Amino acid sequence: MASTAIVPICGTVPAKAQTAAQSTVFDIPAQPLRASLNAFASQAGLRIAYPAALASGQTAPALQGAYGNAEALRALLSGTGLSFSISPSGTVTITDRVSSAHDAPVSAEGSMVLDVIEVTGGLGGASVYAPYETPAATAHIDESTIERYRGSDPTDMFRGTPGIASANARNGAGGIDMNIRGMQGLGRVATKIDGSSNAVTVPQGYQGYSNRTFVDPDFIAGIDITKGSDAASNGIAGTVSMRTVEARDIVEEGKRFGFRVKGGFGTNSSKPTPGAVGGYQFPKSAGSPPVATPSPDGMDRPSFLEPTNGHGSAVAAFYDEKYDFLVGYAYRKRGNYHAGKNGPAANPYGSGPKELCDPLFGWCTTWPNYIEVGGIANYRPGEEVLNTELETKSTIAKGTLRFGDGQSLRLGYNGFRSEAGDQVSWRMQTNRDRPVQREQTGGTSVDTYTARYKWQPEENDLIDLTANAWLTDMELRKPWNRSGRVNPNPSDFGLPMDFRTGSDVLMWGLDIGNKSRLDTQLGDMKLDYGLSYSYTTTEPSAFTDELSGPYSAYGNKKELGAFVKANWKPIDWLTVDGGLRYDYYWTKDERAIGPAAHIKNSGERSAGGLSPSLGLTFEPFQDTQIYGRYSYALRSPSLLETVSGGIAVSMITDIDPERANNWEFGVNHTRQGLFGADDRAMVKLGYFDWTIDNYVARHVGYMPNGYFGGFMYNMDKAKFSGIELSGRYENAGFTAELSANYYT
Repeated sequence: MASTAIVPICGTVPAKAQTAAQSTVFDIPAQPLRASLNAFASQAGLRIAYPAALASGQTAPALQGAYGNAEALRALLSGTGLSFSISPSGTVTITDRVSSAHDAPVSAEGSMVLDVIEVTGGLGGASVYAPYETPAATAHIDESTIERYRGSDPTDMFRGTPGIASANARNGAGGIDMNIRGMQGLGRVATKIDGSSNAVTVPQGYQGYSNRTFVDPDFIAGIDITKGSDAASNGIAGTVSMRTVEARDIVEEGKRFGFRVKGGFGTNSSKPTPGAVGGYQFPKSAGSPPVATPSPDGMDRPSFLEPTNGHGSAVAAFYDEKYDFLVGYAYRKRGNYHAGKNGPAANPYGSGPKELCDPLFGWCTTWPNYIEVGGIANYRPGEEVLNTELETKSTIAKGTLRFGDGQSLRLGYNGFRSEAGDQVSWRMQTNRDRPVQREQTGGTSVDTYTARYKWQPEENDLIDLTANAWLTDMELRKPWNRSGRVNPNPSDFGLPMDFRTGSDVLMWGLDIGNKSRLDTQLGDMKLDYGLSYSYTTTEPSAFTDELSGPYSAYGNKKELGAFVKANWKPIDWLTVDGGLRYDYYWTKDERAIGPAAHIKNSGERSAGGLSPSLGLTFEPFQDTQIYGRYSYALRSPSLLETVSGGIAVSMITDIDPERANNWEFGVNHTRQGLFGADDRAMVKLGYFDWTIDNYVARHVGYMPNGYFGGFMYNMDKAKFSGIELSGRYENAGFTAELSANYYT
């Protein structure tokens, strides 16, 4: 009985619905056919499927200028003996004009042996090859990579990406706090989901603040990252753009309905016990016995294969040429994780006599035998790390209408709910502080609504218009301050003792942009230009001031931006790009301050400025790009830097905008046939040097009235520099990736 052998697929990316007549400006050098087809798929936004053997040993001519997709494919395939077809949904299939399916070889067992199928191209963003073809510091994380390295938190999606990290990975309420090359917080990294922002700044007491963006990894279909400033974005450290799943990600080619279910479980976590203590109890005074007492809790680590956490999601979708719809739900739950058994864990020892001084309070004490922690944190190897539990519930709904002539309207909703052991950083100020499991979790509720209009008419290189509108409603709740030293109890206001305080944040924005392609006598030119407006308001939730004091930010910010970018290719081996962005902001402090209060109302503020950029790209050899870029970017102060009470600030001072002087240099190189006819290797090496003038930092101290608190201020400058390396090697179904970074 005959059967079909299934062979590996080199990579799959969903298709983009696009007609054969769609005009695109291509820039593809003469090179091996496989590389040309990859470049075509990336530039046209189409998916291509073909037996890998068809491209072996074949070459393709150069293709430059504006072509319809069918016309471009005919030019690339000329002289190869290959033909193609384009489906209504935008998938390109390449076949041999002579060979056909019945010519496929049959194995000795009678089964049909299929060739390895190469699938390339993409939808809604870059492909895994895009960073190696882009003369800028970029990165791309596709859905398969997210699935392969999903980890236990959303932040694990970014592992292995050079220059990218996320803070508070296990203590961030399920949020993502992006760090690019050492810079994060206060809007330095622009983080967007389907074009909308749900990033919120969360106070961490005297230790500062964290920015959090909330999303479930099961709903992410791809992530595009730009490192450094870009004229189209207001993030001076970079931009992280996430795309959620769409109907074409779920519905198989040729089908109208699709359904996807994911699930999994993990180990190495324990159910939290309120009031449990961890690590060691260290002596509290110089006269105490010099002994560190270990906690009796936290060492009952579950067995290796005992399920202690899990996750699951379901997504259903319908797709038609004129409209599509998608709904989904995801749930995940995890207890407190257990620390590893290697590394610098707590290992107390007596260091002998030691004098400790506090210059802020002006005292010194001599300890006869000071007990050192002996590690970076007060946790033992394998111990339960308290206040790291997490439970999230996420929903998604999206629908798209296509009107013809390249017009479409997409509406979307994303909901996120979490309960997490959200411990503010200042409660663990030193590595001697003893962790305690809180009785209550912190809660997060996020509702995001998006609308996107797209117009890209056929045979019109001047119009590629996108307009977005979005609104995010966010509620953050945390247990009230139970110290009882200053503030009253909830029962004093007729509230339950488990009442939680927090902040309510509302953000909405509009943006419109267009891309134009011009073929002039002086060379090809691409223009990208647009406008944006956003409004953010934050205020303490009910009874927060009464129970926790007037330290929550209360005010609003409006921000207007306009940009233009140009890319000019006067000759084959040289590209010049430049950009200009203008930003203007207004802030207003809404807090009413009495004459005896120890914080001030900052009133109204406004300012603006320009952010220019210029870059050059040289292509001295085939498949090689050498690039350099300079940008001078502005970051206006965030809302929490400009209104009273923000981030537990006791007194507001005037904060100047940060100015980033960013230099970037790098090289991309792709090599086809490195060790064999069908393998491929690519490498990206970059150097960056950033100098941030007026860098915003914070310090603690006393005010004239005797109150102690935190202060925001401008440092003279901060400097960030380093080297980044990424590489990729492919051979048939085998893929290997390498990434590294070194910060100087």
